[in-house]
Amino acid sequence: MKRIWEKKEYIAIGIIVLLFFYMSFTSISAIRMLQGNARVVNYVGIVRGATQKLIKEEIMGWYLSQNDESFAAESEWYPNDALVNRLESIVIELQTGVGPNGLVVLQDKSFLSNMRLVNAHWDEIKMLIDEVRAGADPEELFASSQAYFELVNDTVFSAESYSEAQVDRTYIILVLVSGVFVVLIITGLVLYVRSLAVKRRADILGKIAYVDTLTRLDNRASCERLIVKLTSSPEDKDIAVVMFDMNDLKLTNDFLGHKGGDRVIAAFAAILKEATNDNGFIGRYGGDEFLAIFEDGDCACAEAFLQKVSEKVEDFNANQVNNLEKIRYAAGYTIANPSERNIEDIVHEADNRMYQDKRKLKGLI
Repeated sequence: MKRIWEKKEYIAIGIIVLLFFYMSFTSISAIRMLQGNARVVNYVGIVRGATQKLIKEEIMGWYLSQNDESFAAESEWYPNDALVNRLESIVIELQTGVGPNGLVVLQDKSFLSNMRLVNAHWDEIKMLIDEVRAGADPEELFASSQAYFELVNDTVFSAESYSEAQVDRTYIILVLVSGVFVVLIITGLVLYVRSLAVKRRADILGKIAYVDTLTRLDNRASCERLIVKLTSSPEDKDIAVVMFDMNDLKLTNDFLGHKGGDRVIAAFAAILKEATNDNGFIGRYGGDEFLAIFEDGDCACAEAFLQKVSEKVEDFNANQVNNLEKIRYAAGYTIANPSERNIEDIVHEADNRMYQDKRKLKGLI
C-alpha cells in the first residue's frame, strides 16, 4: 500500500487519462445517440404528415372518380402507391431498425408500445384505402385517419420525451465526470507542485550534504566525491593537488574559544576561495585541513596559487591586533597524472609534503 501511495502522481495521471477517454467515448456516443433519436422523431413526424397527405389524396381521388370513371387511369398522383410503400417501409423500420433510412429502435416502452399500435392501425388504414379505391364511402377512412393522426402524434411525443430523458441523463453523466476530471486535474497539479517542492528540497539537502556549514566550502564528502570522479574517469593530463593545514589553531581555541578558532578557519577558507578564482576546486578536507585541486594543472599553476594565498594571508594578518587571530598554515603540493598514478596516492603525496612544510616551519627540519 505504501509503495502504491508513493506513486500517487502516476495513479492520478492514469485516472485522468482514463476519464478523458471515457468522456470522449461518452460524448461521441451521446452525439450519435442524439442524432439517431432526432432522426427517429423526424421520421415519426413524416409518418404523421405524409399519412394525412395520402388520406387527402385518396378522399379527393374518390370524389373525382365519382364524376369521371376514367380519372384513376388518367391521374398522375392517384393512386399514390409509392407513398403507401414508403410509409410501410418507415413504420416497419421504426420498429425493427432495419431499412434504407438508417433508423434506430428507441429502447423505450412507451414508444415501442405506441409503434405497435401505429403498425396495427396502419394495417387498418391500408385496408380502408383499398375499400375506398374499390368505391366504398371514405367517411370511415377519414375517421380512422383522424384517430391515426392522434396515435402517431402521441408516438412523436413519446420519442421526444425519451430523447430528452437521454439528453438529461447524458448531461448529468458528463457534468459528474467533468467535475471528477477537474478535481483530478487540480489534484494532479497540486501533487506535481508538491513533487517539485520536494525535489527542490532534496536538491537543497543534497547540496547541503556536500557543503561545509562553517566555511561554505565543499566538505570532506565533496572532496572524496571529486577524488572518486578523477579515479573512475582519469584524463590523460596532469593535475595539481595542494594540501593545507592550519598551525597553532589549538592555542587560538584554548584562549579565544572555539568561536575564535572558527573565525580564523572561516577567514582562511575565504582567502583560499578567493585565491582559486573559481579556476580550481577548494574544499575543507578536515577540521583544519583544506584540499585544492586544479585539473590540467602544473607547477606554475600551483606556485601562483600558493603565492596568492601567501599575499592574502599577509594582508589579513597585518590587520589583526591579536596574534592568536592571525592565520598560520603549512602547504604542500604535487603534480601528477591520474591516468598513470592512483589519485589517492597523489593526494597522500601532497599531504606528506604539507607535513614536511609544517615540520620545517616548526624548526624540526
